[in-house]
Order: sequence, then C-alpha cells, then structure tokens
Amino acid sequence: MDRKTILALWKKASVCIADEITNNDEFANRLGLIFEENLVKVKSSKMESANTKSKKGNRREPAKINPFILLEQGVEGLKTALEALNIEELKDVIAENGMDTAKLAMKWKDRNRLINHIIDTTQRRSSRGEAFWNTGKEKPTEEDL
Repeated sequence: MDRKTILALWKKASVCIADEITNNDEFANRLGLIFEENLVKVKSSKMESANTKSKKGNRREPAKINPFILLEQGVEGLKTALEALNIEELKDVIAENGMDTAKLAMKWKDRNRLINHIIDTTQRRSSRGEAFWNTGKEKPTEEDL
C-alpha cells in the first residue's frame, strides 16, 4: 500500500473510533482505562530508570543557567545570576558550555575568578562574527535575516 492509501484508511478508522467514543459510554470508559493503565506504567518505568541510573564517569550535573540567554539581558543580570550559584554550580556552567578546554578552571577555588571567566567567555563568544555584519547595527534583527 502507498502512503496516501494508508493515511486515508487511518483517517476513516480514527473517525469511526471518535464516533464510537462519542456515542458509547462503555467503549469510552474501557478505552480511557487502557490509556490510564499505560500512562501509569510509563510513568513508573521512567521513575524506576531515573532512580537506578548511575552517573557515568566523571560527568557533571546540567547547568542551572544559560549564560548566553542571560547576557542578552545585560552583563549585570548575568553577574547577579552567577553570584547566586556555588562553586560546583559555576563549574557545571563552564563544563556544559565548553568554556574550559585546557581544564584549568575546574581546579580554581575562587568564585569571583570563575564568575569572571564565565562572563568573559560568554561575551567573547557572543560577539563573534559581528565584524561581518556590514549593516551599521550591532547585531542583525529578525527582519535582516
């Protein structure tokens, strides 16, 4: 069978099922129970797998913030958000965004040094390519694209 035939048959079957659900309360209840049972199974299996998963290697936790999005609101907003994080959470941001290729920042213990590193790296990466925008604006708008 080709795709169009399969799609046409599926639409007819869907309409038939929808009509039966509308007109037959027993059928609707039985179908609802099937969905509820499967949702419970899916949720419980996800919870079990989340609890049994072990950390692979030396992977860090996901970062709590995205410095590039916060930088769009301003450097002060980014700095304020970073100051609310502890040293390990700052290192998570650095690791997730690949801001430490030489693996030196992971050894630092000074929060201010880590914060400054994140801000500097984020600003540097955000401004890449601006020299090629010859429009007289700092960055292109959606209309330019």
